[in-house]
Amino acid sequence: MRVLHVLEALEGGTARHVTDVVRHVGEVEHHVAVPDRRVGGGATDETAVPAMGAAGATIHRVEMRRLPVSPRNAAAVAQLGLLVRRLRPDVVHGHSSVGGALARLAAGDSDAFRVYTPNGLHPSALAGGAERLLSSRTDRLVAVSPSEARIAAARGVADPHRIATIPNGVDLDPAPAEAPSLRRLAGLHGDGPLIGFVGRLVPQKAPLDFVAAAASVANRRGDAAFVLVGSGRLEASVRSTIGARSLDGVVGVAGHVPRAAAAIDQLDVLVLPSRYEGCPYVALEAMRAGVPVVTTDAVGCRDVVEHGVTGLTAPVGDTEGLASDILRVLADPTSARRMVETARRRLAERFDVRTMAGDIALMYRLASR
Repeated sequence: MRVLHVLEALEGGTARHVTDVVRHVGEVEHHVAVPDRRVGGGATDETAVPAMGAAGATIHRVEMRRLPVSPRNAAAVAQLGLLVRRLRPDVVHGHSSVGGALARLAAGDSDAFRVYTPNGLHPSALAGGAERLLSSRTDRLVAVSPSEARIAAARGVADPHRIATIPNGVDLDPAPAEAPSLRRLAGLHGDGPLIGFVGRLVPQKAPLDFVAAAASVANRRGDAAFVLVGSGRLEASVRSTIGARSLDGVVGVAGHVPRAAAAIDQLDVLVLPSRYEGCPYVALEAMRAGVPVVTTDAVGCRDVVEHGVTGLTAPVGDTEGLASDILRVLADPTSARRMVETARRRLAERFDVRTMAGDIALMYRLASR
């Protein structure tokens, strides 16, 4: 079987997801169309394409842009269309919003089965309208969490019978990897609790909510320190807010850290204040590392973290709620350990990368019949 993956979002969880699919979905000839760099997004994951190639994928360079209406994307559709006609794939699989749109348009009237994995549906009305226009070109939409599947159906992004729910998964026994000191990168000192944010500094991930929650916690726990790991267009706003709130030396920005998952075990609490997600890898990685998770009750997050059982959740945008949850974890280590242990069991039951790969492989096989 031959699968052509189209990936514009060459960063974060989406690039990691495609890498895992290539690595773990066997008996498939994987081809991956990617740009040289991500333009209009965050930091390019320089490790993703080499990892895909090492796992056996054939890489095709197609320049794409984060802005959907870019002339570069019109040219990309034509280039991808030529690739489809030359490769004649059984499946064309688009990942994230731009890659998903370009893949389905490029597949045209070919016999390829058209799969789309949003990995987080944008909540705007404009994005929803564009997704509905493409719904007739979607043979299967892969939702990476049950709440994303419900949102996709409710918004008319795909017919309900064409939606498959396949949660993201992680390797339960990853190879050891070295990681730099997050405290050092962020210019933080002391040995008190370290509370961290790991992700792109963009509105979806709400890093400014993390800073607000950090300010509230710092007023009651003077020994705590806070680190943001990541980069993005809100970085200047994050840094200026830290200064305006007199949080220098308490809250620091480590910037983009390659293979940040290896550094998560340095944290005492992982905070995910997202507005929406698909199925957040960073929460799964924290669960694997035995780090308590505090998150919002956002789409995708609520499927990974069950409040009071595998972590703690607060309403989206409720920075005081996040602060209270952080303080609760720090004040009650026995309860935190209990949630961590339950989270590890839940991870093995529901979020094993081998299960994810098996479900995707089955979908590919059924599509080719």
